[in-house]
Amino acid sequence: MNAPSGWKPREIEILRLLAEGLTNTEIGARLHLAGDTVRWYNKRLFEKLGVKNRLHAVSRASELGLLPNSTSAHTVEAQPAPRPIRSPVQYVANGAVHIAYQVIGQGPVDLLFIHGFLSHLELAWENPEFTSFFEQLGRAARVILFDKRGVGLSDRMQGAPTLEATMEDARRVLEAVGSERAFVMGTSEGAAAAVLLAATYPERVQGLILCAATAKIVQTNHEPAWADPEDQFARMIERMQQTWGGPWAVDSFAPSRAHDERFRAWWATILRAASSPSSVKAVLDLVREVDIRALLPQVRVRTLVIHKTDDRIVSVEAGRYLAAHLPRATWVELPGRDHIYFVESGAILSSVIEFCQAPEREAVDTWLGIIAYVERPATRSAEAKMMAALAAQPARRTLLTPAAIVALFQSPLRALRCALQLRGADHAAEVRISLHVGECRLADGQPDEAVLRLAGEAMECAAPGEILVTQTLHDILAGSDFRLTRQTGLPAGDALQGMALFRLE
Repeated sequence: MNAPSGWKPREIEILRLLAEGLTNTEIGARLHLAGDTVRWYNKRLFEKLGVKNRLHAVSRASELGLLPNSTSAHTVEAQPAPRPIRSPVQYVANGAVHIAYQVIGQGPVDLLFIHGFLSHLELAWENPEFTSFFEQLGRAARVILFDKRGVGLSDRMQGAPTLEATMEDARRVLEAVGSERAFVMGTSEGAAAAVLLAATYPERVQGLILCAATAKIVQTNHEPAWADPEDQFARMIERMQQTWGGPWAVDSFAPSRAHDERFRAWWATILRAASSPSSVKAVLDLVREVDIRALLPQVRVRTLVIHKTDDRIVSVEAGRYLAAHLPRATWVELPGRDHIYFVESGAILSSVIEFCQAPEREAVDTWLGIIAYVERPATRSAEAKMMAALAAQPARRTLLTPAAIVALFQSPLRALRCALQLRGADHAAEVRISLHVGECRLADGQPDEAVLRLAGEAMECAAPGEILVTQTLHDILAGSDFRLTRQTGLPAGDALQGMALFRLE
């Protein structure tokens, strides 16, 4: 093989395999090279081309005429790299619900994408900008897409999925495609589930990417200032129901495409096919209750937060809040008004690809646990029965303190069901229980001391036989079937600091 001047044959060979979308492992197998050798070549290629990632390397190599069927950018337009492979839509069951998913690309890392309130894994590809976005992303990663339950091609349902349901559906999809560790990207309303997944299963999440996202969509008692006022949000839902079937709110979601008749027709088709007015109302009614602000300081994976300055749907201040309160966040603010991520998306793509290809410098050492803090019974026999009952529950860990039995769960709903079962048992009728969410160490599973202290103070506020849920946990239970009543007139210890408590009925 004759290499262009200044280029070695092996470098051109690797460039061409990068353009085909092969991973480092696949390139090594094809050329009989060790993985470290392939990575060394990649580093040298990026330096010679003056780029930072695979996508830009292939693009620059095409411009320079280094790839087959390409010539100098000064004479002929560079040929595009081969399209990444897109799998057919498949299904995985999570209990009785079947979730539709699809994979595009064979890049060296996995990237799970969580959409906002609507998606449709077939009709979405009819939009050329959507297709271009995921094909470019699919050259840098194996991208995993899915329709949430109740939306698109997934099973329809009454009501709307809770954050936990979406998180667990996402985890089942990852298992179905054999992904042990992935970047997780959430956009708009889907970002809340992405945050919960990263906090609860940090060992499965290589990095978190939030685009046009917010920790709270609707104000409560007129705060936070960057969220939508309650009356404004209610009017939006009313307008949605009245105009569903047409290109609803396209001038807000994609103002740069508001007068593009092709885009408007596609947007209206997606809305009709993906859901219905009543179903979307149920989703938006649930969304107004979601508040993940208290979870943000407990997300330990590295995070990229991207937001357009003049986003018409979610204020840029909401993105700035996320970046300020996530411990390992990188903030990228871009010009533009479009809320839809794939419209005018070049800078978004570059930021995401660069983030996914950056080396990980710090290991995550904590996970977000749901803590059931159960008062120890008065007798050893009653305690033994309670421990036996807890052993039958799917807790990640159970431990004893002088004042309580502490069970740690990864699922909020499992923790609540366990608490109700314990309260209903004969030996535990007078026992007090609190439920909280907080950091636990990955090394030994132990909760942070401050978390335990807060859970203990919450338990002290309970009456015999009562279960109290802290505000932090309450805020991620929106849409669940459990009835929670706010308690008033409760004493607040140092750890609680005025945090609201809710009685589980």
